[in-house]
Formats: sequence, C-alpha cells, structure tokens
Amino acid sequence: MRVWIDNNELQATDSVSNALDLARDHSEQSGRLIVDIEADGNPIDDAHLDNPPEDDAGINELRFTTTDPVAFLVETFASARESLALVREDQGTVADHLRTGELEPAVEALNAVLTGWQAVGDVVGQSAELAQIELEGFEFGGTKALDCFAKLGQTLSEVRDNLTQQDWSSLGDTIEYDLDEQAQQWDAMLDALTQRVQAGV
Repeated sequence: MRVWIDNNELQATDSVSNALDLARDHSEQSGRLIVDIEADGNPIDDAHLDNPPEDDAGINELRFTTTDPVAFLVETFASARESLALVREDQGTVADHLRTGELEPAVEALNAVLTGWQAVGDVVGQSAELAQIELEGFEFGGTKALDCFAKLGQTLSEVRDNLTQQDWSSLGDTIEYDLDEQAQQWDAMLDALTQRVQAGV
C-alpha cells in the first residue's frame, strides 16, 4: 500500500494502522495538521480510523492532506462567528414571531437556534483542545470562558423551561435579551481565541 502525505510519498506499508502512525508522525514533525484522508480516491471509512486494521483492508493507496494548523483554526473560528451571526438572526426571527403570536414558525426558528448553539459550542471546545488552549483558565476582557459556557447552559435551560410551560412572553424576553447577550459574549470569546492562536502563545 502506497502512502502519500501532500506531495511526499512515505514508505510503503501493508498496514492501515502503520500508515496512520507514519502520517501522524510526519505531520507532527513538520508542524502540520491532517485534515483529510482518502483511500483509493475516496474518503476513508470512519471505522478504519476508529479501529485501524493491521492489514491493508484492500486499500492500494492512502493519501493524507495537511494544512497549517494556525490557518485552519483561524478559519474555523471565523466560520463559527459567521454561524453565530446566523443564530442571532434566527433569535430575532423567533422573537418577532412570538410578538405577533405566530407560534409554529417561532418554534421552527427556535429549533434552528438550538442546533446552531450546539454547533458553535462544539467548535469552540474541539478547536480549543486542538490549539492546546485550556478553556478552564482562558479569560478575555475580564470574562472567563467557563463562565460563558455556564451562562449559556443556564439561558438555554430557561428557554426550554419557557417552551415546556408555554410561557411565550418569558420565552420571547429570554431569547431577545438574555440569549442575544450570550451571542455577543461568545462572539467576543471567538475573537479572543482567534487572536490567541494567531499570537502563537
């Protein structure tokens, strides 16, 4: 099985597990980040990553694509900020629908809000881990990152309680004011994380 990483061919191997180790070692030594793996021109089976075979699994060629980790993280944080901007728009839509008593479209937009927040939270957690940034000790503008997570969790819990109790007035206020405040704070956190990554500290 031939093994490539970007334009470099590594030593051939008859083990997917060994090929992954070779690529990982090569990327770490060159300060790069593996972002894509193809097996014979197709995305590699996730099962091969979760439990790498000791044989070639019928694969003739593995190709690894790497990128600069700083550029990757900066782009990831920028995408998260764009997603957050869309979440804020959806929050405004929810509040508008609730004001006019349009409950069905309000709940539909609210689902998009909750899904969006879940995605942004995952990106921050995973990217910080990749950047080796300890969120437990990360602060920006006098605010602790962990406080952002805690406050968001509390606010989203209030949203769900309001929804369960069909307290539409409180739901509207929570989304329009509390959750919008959270969105602004998380945008500031993503900006601070971006600057931290770019500074390389």
